[in-house]
Amino acid sequence: MLAINSWRKLKELSWSELMLLMQAFLLLPLVAFGIKFFGFRRFYGIMANFNDRKDRLQGREGIKQARTIAKLVEIASRYGLYKPNCLQKSLLLWWLLRRQGMESVLRIGVRKQQENLAAHAWVECQGCVLNDRSDVDRLFPPFAGAILPFEVKIL
Repeated sequence: MLAINSWRKLKELSWSELMLLMQAFLLLPLVAFGIKFFGFRRFYGIMANFNDRKDRLQGREGIKQARTIAKLVEIASRYGLYKPNCLQKSLLLWWLLRRQGMESVLRIGVRKQQENLAAHAWVECQGCVLNDRSDVDRLFPPFAGAILPFEVKIL
């Protein structure tokens, strides 16, 4: 029954949503490799240099589209061959939103759990959390400002 419902939902996606879903399936492992190979800040900077559209989509329509993209990334992470962590998913979501002309912010928060520090990443668009609970910032207090990409010059 689950498979039939999944196929039915997949058939309901528009062509552009299907393309974004396929991109997410393919790019999640590449994002993981990029973070591992270059380090987070440098890879974040590399991604920031690609496809930054200047026409920004805002308002209700922007949030609606951003939530759709977040759902597509979640589907790809849940059903794909590679199982990404929150940082990898959030970095890809941030980049896909940027490519669609939507301003978003990558957030990283930390909390102390017994003797260890636990970290978590998520994306916000127009003040709304896209890929997590709306109160994630209370569970993982974020750094004071947005995490900015390391500036990388591509020749």
